Amino acid sequence: MKVSIIVPVYNGADILPVTLSPLFNQDYPKEKTEIIIINDGSTDGTSQVLKSFKYKESIIVISHLKNRGRSETRNSGIKKATGELLIFLDCDIEVKSSFISEHVKYHQYEHTIGVVSHIRTHDSKSKDKYHRYIFFGKRGASIIGENKPLPFNYFIIGCTSVKMDAVQMIGEFDVNLPVYGEDLDFAYRLWKSFPEGLFYSEKIIVYMHKVKSLKDALSNLSQYGQYNVPIILHKYPELAPYMATDFIKSMNGKLSWKVAFGIIFINPIICQLVKWLLYVTPFPLSNILIRYLLGASVAMGYRKFYSQTIT
Repeated sequence: MKVSIIVPVYNGADILPVTLSPLFNQDYPKEKTEIIIINDGSTDGTSQVLKSFKYKESIIVISHLKNRGRSETRNSGIKKATGELLIFLDCDIEVKSSFISEHVKYHQYEHTIGVVSHIRTHDSKSKDKYHRYIFFGKRGASIIGENKPLPFNYFIIGCTSVKMDAVQMIGEFDVNLPVYGEDLDFAYRLWKSFPEGLFYSEKIIVYMHKVKSLKDALSNLSQYGQYNVPIILHKYPELAPYMATDFIKSMNGKLSWKVAFGIIFINPIICQLVKWLLYVTPFPLSNILIRYLLGASVAMGYRKFYSQTIT
């Protein structure tokens, strides 16, 4: 099986060597592997790193003259890929030598369409409560476990493999989604066509080097709620409960207990109180507060959009 690894990069000069070097030391045949790097209008030294990289003859580089965003960048890689299996790899992920072969093993089964890797932090001693929630809390795909079909909302693109045939069937990433969070739209379309075909592997361990702060994550999610969520909901209104927007607006437009709850408990004042409480709440009890903050950020971002549409 030929494998195409698609690595989008934006201002990743400092981390690219960490990401790329292990890809050239895989136990999978090199003749069955292609590495596609998409430089999405970087303004740092990314171009120079790619030109000087010692394995530059073994990689395919696509350069965008200006930043086009996550969706278009991944689509550029898909269009160039010739593999039967696509692996989407964020530019700050370090993999093991068995990374490709482990993904290929899963895809030997015809019913397997996509596989999510087990992402860990390279800093195992991190005491940050948000980072501990992300990597050591019982959340996401780890709740489902291995060998069970994965719900679409846990199928996060970032270190994930998908069969090329499936991508050609459902279409590429939606370029109309301008900011963080384009995964949900793609994963939902994939799941609708292959509801039993998405899986999580606890054995394919990879390491993330650039982990966002809670502040940055909340900002990203607020933008997601304001800009991406309305577009996704227009196509798939049934996804409202997965994005916490049913706490802002009910599907029938009437006041519901969720909307009433959202009015009282999802607002900047409550969020600030929760942030203060987070400082003194020990892990893992702190996970409850972090979940609230993440969901509330999406909901309040959507509230900004919704308020503009009714005024």
